[in-house]
Amino acid sequence: MSCFICKKNNLFKFLSLGHQPPSDAFLSKEALEKEEIAYPLDLFFCKDCYLVQLGFVVDPKILFSEDYAYNSGTNQTLKQHFKDFTSKLISKYKLTEKDLVVDIGSNDGSLLENYISHNVKILGIDPSGVTRLAIKKNQSTIVDFFNEKTAIIATKKYGKAKIITATNVFAHVDDLHSFMNGVKELLADDGIFVSESGYTYDMIEGLQYDFIYHEHLRYYTLKPLVTLFELFGMEIIDAERIPIHGGSIRVHAAMRGKYPISSAVEKLLELEKGSGLYDEKIYINFAKEVEKTKLNLQQILVDIKIAGHKIVGIGAPAKGNTLLNYCQIDSQIISYLVETSERKIGQFTPGMHIPVVEESHLFKDQPGYALLLSWTIAPILIKKLKEKGYGGKFIVPAPKPTIL
Repeated sequence: MSCFICKKNNLFKFLSLGHQPPSDAFLSKEALEKEEIAYPLDLFFCKDCYLVQLGFVVDPKILFSEDYAYNSGTNQTLKQHFKDFTSKLISKYKLTEKDLVVDIGSNDGSLLENYISHNVKILGIDPSGVTRLAIKKNQSTIVDFFNEKTAIIATKKYGKAKIITATNVFAHVDDLHSFMNGVKELLADDGIFVSESGYTYDMIEGLQYDFIYHEHLRYYTLKPLVTLFELFGMEIIDAERIPIHGGSIRVHAAMRGKYPISSAVEKLLELEKGSGLYDEKIYINFAKEVEKTKLNLQQILVDIKIAGHKIVGIGAPAKGNTLLNYCQIDSQIISYLVETSERKIGQFTPGMHIPVVEESHLFKDQPGYALLLSWTIAPILIKKLKEKGYGGKFIVPAPKPTIL
């Protein structure tokens, strides 16, 4: 095994979350009788370029299949994030009807639809079945994985892109070097590639171990990204921390020498170095704290069940399945998960096989306790669910398991 970026073998394993099935591989009732495959979920730190990455790659065709369950349009927080993000890009880079914007991992087209009222040309590229929703909205879409070959096809048909975006997908790509060659192929000479990825700083600081799952092959800090873009004749011209997905990093990159470099880049590099993110010690400590959090949460849940109370889960996000599987929380502990996504309702969670039901069950049933699986937005969820009529207590599973 080698580093995705520098290709060296100087990797240090610091955390194992066991063997887990893909986090978005929800099951039908009939599928519960079939064999379920689990894969290693281990994290490594590269001592040469400081990248954090998984040690095992699941075939992307398994992860992003026709039955892929994630749908951007059901997440209102994310939809607002996309609206704000596209508005900034339109303003910052003065986009017009002459410009083409490409979104890699375009999903149901929720990001791209924000350009339509500005008459900016759009193209989505995504391999999953959820693209049918974008196609129904008449959005130009290439249903395929993005790589150098796909980029050549897109360029011939649609021309060069002024902006290429990859939001919460740049860390998913197995063949990273082919992806980067594709970006260079499709990008105009003065084009900008903007990526948003989970930020390792926030993962460590907030003990967000549930952000680790097979789709996320890499966990970025800015330093290894600088190394990556340099390998392809590009440079990072701007970078910022953003709150989406519990804390992410947004990076703007262009061909070397095309744009001035913002002072924000150096400031973020200094923050990372000062925080110890280039030292393996911080990752060893992270693993110890993850284990403590698991044991504390298990104890809280067992105590509640012994006292005779019912516990349900709020939401069925991919990250929630990492937490449920790592902590071995099954349907004997959690009676069901409530959801608003039609693609998940009526299904069972991978690994722990907890049934997913409509959110309305929570208000009718009024269980004593509700485990928040999207706990990084706990204040928003708690306020919303109380306003809708839920009267029980909430369990926040991390960074310190707490009952509210």
